[in-house]
Amino acid sequence: MKSFYHFLRLTRFINLLVIGLCMCVVQIFVSKFIFFQTECYTCFSLAENIPGFLWNMDFILLVVSTLLIAAAGNIINDYFDVKADRVNRPESLIVDKHIKRRWAMFLHWSFNSLGILIGAYLSWKTGNWFIVVISFISINLLWFYSAVFKRKFLSGNLMIAFLTALVPFQVLVYNLFELACWRTLGVFIDNSGFIFFIVVAISGISFFINLIREFVKDVADIRGDLHLGAKTLPIVLGIKKTKIITVVMATVLVSGSLWYGYDAGGHIWPEQRLRYLFLGTVGLSICCIGLSLLIFIRANQRKKYLLASNILKLAMLFGLISPLFL
Repeated sequence: MKSFYHFLRLTRFINLLVIGLCMCVVQIFVSKFIFFQTECYTCFSLAENIPGFLWNMDFILLVVSTLLIAAAGNIINDYFDVKADRVNRPESLIVDKHIKRRWAMFLHWSFNSLGILIGAYLSWKTGNWFIVVISFISINLLWFYSAVFKRKFLSGNLMIAFLTALVPFQVLVYNLFELACWRTLGVFIDNSGFIFFIVVAISGISFFINLIREFVKDVADIRGDLHLGAKTLPIVLGIKKTKIITVVMATVLVSGSLWYGYDAGGHIWPEQRLRYLFLGTVGLSICCIGLSLLIFIRANQRKKYLLASNILKLAMLFGLISPLFL
């Protein structure tokens, strides 16, 4: 039982749940606009039609493939982080302490192999070869991030933020085939521009939140990174300048979130309660960003930096569920 618990910790099970939730939310959002437009449902009811959006075997396989690749990325990240974790968080060390290195590598390759095979099957079945291409790119970027770029100046931060932003966009790519099928039947989705805007907005918010989290975590892990001779942002520029850059990034993020809330709010369905729920989730996301930033600026201990990082996770969660109310 303990081994299974450490396996869940190694794969970052909570993070995987957030990725799965994100994909389901985007799928519901994209699907309901497509089906409502094409009159597949004459009377739209979110509660009644969610099963039809999600319990689709192709979409389930897409989620499984993405989660397997993400889990493999988390495993290889811990594999390469053993030395740093002995300094930064010895109490949280998993590889070498609870799970042997060879087993970690075996799980990494097994999950990646299954993930890309499922992606290849979906691409072959749907004719949408972007699915397997995204899987291939993700596997390689996660490997090179952990092995090479994680402790390089900015490159690792940008890489992991890009991979996080790719998750909602991948669901849009999956649905491109669906949109193309409707067009061949002479049906054009009036809301396709709005669908694209929302998915890109969610991807952008995910990118900036994770980039800020990367900066926060780099400050928290500065001791271990110095021990390894890393060139992270706080090591190269110093903690004070890193905090200034983070404030600028957070300002851009909050401005983008406000614009997203204002622009998307004009397309909300007639039910007024959905408007409040949508604006409420966006507002909570912005509040979490502000609270995290305040803690980060005033922090001088590792546990405070980690608290700021965890609050940013909440900010992303609220932002990711907001399309449910559009």
